[in-house]
Amino acid sequence: MSRQLILIGLALAVGITSGIYATRDGGDRPAPGATAPAPLDNAFDAANATAPGTLDTGDIDTMRRMLEDEIRARRALERRLLELGRQVEALQRDAGGEARTNDIAAATDDPAQADGDPREAGWFDTQALIDSGMDDTLAGELRVFYEQIEMERLYLRDQSLREQWDRDQYRAALDEIGEREAALKQRLGEQGYDAYLYASGQSNRVAVTSVLASAPAGQAGIEAGDHILRYDNQRIYNWFELREATAGGNVGDTVAVEVDRDGQTLQFYLARGPMGIRMNSLSVAP
Repeated sequence: MSRQLILIGLALAVGITSGIYATRDGGDRPAPGATAPAPLDNAFDAANATAPGTLDTGDIDTMRRMLEDEIRARRALERRLLELGRQVEALQRDAGGEARTNDIAAATDDPAQADGDPREAGWFDTQALIDSGMDDTLAGELRVFYEQIEMERLYLRDQSLREQWDRDQYRAALDEIGEREAALKQRLGEQGYDAYLYASGQSNRVAVTSVLASAPAGQAGIEAGDHILRYDNQRIYNWFELREATAGGNVGDTVAVEVDRDGQTLQFYLARGPMGIRMNSLSVAP
């Protein structure tokens, strides 16, 4: 009996072993006439083959392309905003002769500035106008005018960035503000406008910082440290106005240039055109 049981166990063991080897050798082969499944290319495919519902390679590639498109769009927008910012700064320099950096709201909200020089904080110094001999009422009106103009420029700058204005559109809007300032200059006259510029911390003098000895300015006797007051009888308040004056008229014509040198007014004559100087715009008490 025991011998029979042993023989039966050996027979079962041989059968199981034969089945295992048969499966390894041909169990995964397709039946005759059946189509063989496509081979798995990589480990990712293998994982997907045993994980139903997992994203396949096509889905991943689509998401990757969408992300790359989004990144490119954001970078393009950043470049556009940066370029618009540069255009705004350039237009502000062109329109006013120098970049304006004071923001009335920001300046007056800083308590640390309250006890200092108002002009250092970018405020309008009404007392400077009164000290120059101007009527109190007019000095107050000019302060209101200045603050309105400054706030209009700030709102205009933000609007141009928000709505992505081009250079011509922004310049046209600035010109409208400039026309009101030009009207103020006519109303106040040279002396009053000079005092207004100083009270508002804007340039009212052009200072010569260096002179080419062989250039017209050097030959005429203009020196570093001189403040240019007039060019061809035109009152000069900033470097932009001087540049426009030298570029106008007929090149080579003799023009008068009036300067202030240590409180003394001097007059020189030189040919119209580039003077051969380096200069800075200053705000100086009249």
